[in-house]
Amino acid sequence: MSKRVGLGVLVALLGLVFGPVTTASAAPIDDCRGLRLVCIFENPNHGGAVVWTAAEDGSYQAPYRTRTRGSNVVNSGSSWVRLTQASGGRSCQIGPGRDVDLPGYVNDNIGRIVVGSWTSRVANC
Repeated sequence: MSKRVGLGVLVALLGLVFGPVTTASAAPIDDCRGLRLVCIFENPNHGGAVVWTAAEDGSYQAPYRTRTRGSNVVNSGSSWVRLTQASGGRSCQIGPGRDVDLPGYVNDNIGRIVVGSWTSRVANC
């Protein structure tokens, strides 16, 4: 009996010291929200793979995969996110804490991503 109790205590202590043996989360959306990131997914409703992430304010040129496959934005950060078309120049923005399926003109056509402050001249996505 005391050997079982001792083994149980040892296993519990190892769990506290080394942490759980599972991965951070079961889904990328959980990591995006938990780490307070801006994430762009390839499918609507935060489906498919994550094709772009950011944690800091700045202006970013969209890489090819993001430009041609980005369809959903989850903004878990505290800044606004502005997306501009790769071709055409139209933009839209997403507020902090929002999850948006992109409108047709910018869906799979993202040229520039700006993480920063709100802009009055740009419509919400």
